[in-house]
Amino acid sequence: MRYVLHAPPGFGKSRLIARLAAGRRSLIFVRSHVEGLQMARYVAEHGGDAGVLFGRRHLCPFRAESWARCFELRDSGVCKAKSRRAEAPIFDVEELYKMGVCPYEALHVEGRRKGVVVLPLAYLSKVSNISAVADLFEEVEFVALDEAHNLLSTVEVGDEELYSRRYCIGGGGGLTCLVLPLVGEVAGRARFLLAASASIVRQFSDIFTYFLRAEYVEIQRLPGEENLDVDYMPLKIRYRTRLKKRYVDAVIDRVRHIFREYRRAVVFLPNKELASLYASKIADLPVSDQPLGDIDHVIVTYYGSPISEGVNLNVKAGVLVGFPIPDVRSRELWDKVRILKRLGYDGYKYGVLFTAVNHVVQAAGRVMRGLDRERKYILLIDDRFAEYRSYLPRYLSRAV
Repeated sequence: MRYVLHAPPGFGKSRLIARLAAGRRSLIFVRSHVEGLQMARYVAEHGGDAGVLFGRRHLCPFRAESWARCFELRDSGVCKAKSRRAEAPIFDVEELYKMGVCPYEALHVEGRRKGVVVLPLAYLSKVSNISAVADLFEEVEFVALDEAHNLLSTVEVGDEELYSRRYCIGGGGGLTCLVLPLVGEVAGRARFLLAASASIVRQFSDIFTYFLRAEYVEIQRLPGEENLDVDYMPLKIRYRTRLKKRYVDAVIDRVRHIFREYRRAVVFLPNKELASLYASKIADLPVSDQPLGDIDHVIVTYYGSPISEGVNLNVKAGVLVGFPIPDVRSRELWDKVRILKRLGYDGYKYGVLFTAVNHVVQAAGRVMRGLDRERKYILLIDDRFAEYRSYLPRYLSRAV
């Protein structure tokens, strides 16, 4: 059983992974420590015994990044932790610290004894990272890669950390390598594998199935789809037009209208600077760059922001402004394109379009939670949503 699973937001991919992992020796890789702690709770709900192995910076209340820094904090009296063990497994970092326990040490000590181990995807990006957990792969039966779209990225490595030069470009001081093939080599040891994502639509699936040696499975039905309304506004949002008054006014007018009707909304823009500009244009509304719970407000943020993926926003409407083609001035982007071409794949399709579609799907997913309970609304503003509609999930493309 080796599958690449595409399922829409709200399907319950994380809970499915937890259910499959419980009861067998498993490694679950997730994007962030918050998602890792949540996954451990899901595994426990299904009767499994999970441990969490994340970096010290994520599990230390003081963001210590090394043993030396941790010792300094303790020696100076800033850190009050005295113990490495908790009386009972707890996945709450703050609660562990209140008990006088170092969360990093407690979770790592317990984690290696568990049947299910939850780790960050970052462990799979470099040989030096993998070596820290290589022993865990020796007897593993099931490997799960949650939010697997993050694997189609690049990482800077040193010559001594190389798997295969085929997957990398550069030289001298360092190399840029594609992460997905490296993960395929490591995760290939597992008998069972599930790579799950809402962004890996069929048009992009073949590169994942090839390197992970897996079969593609697609769930098209969106839970509560009848409660999702999607509209399309074909403005030509481009680098040269997006600051023009006519375009700004048109977008602002729609945002105001949507706020009046839905009261809680989120607006995604192409970059952080544009998000600041648009926020200033609607300063008379309750505007925030962070979620404010169930009070009336408009979140103004940007594609790829910290709240654009893996965060559930308590909003009823979303406005996606611009089809988020990545910054063409980025060296990292064109390094990825060149590596993909070397491997026989369309560099623009997998390096550029996949990134854009992923940003769209993740942004829409912040709005779509809870469709089984209430109606939600999404407005797509950019004529390129029509141009690339064949790459979008059906629940979005149907409106274009």
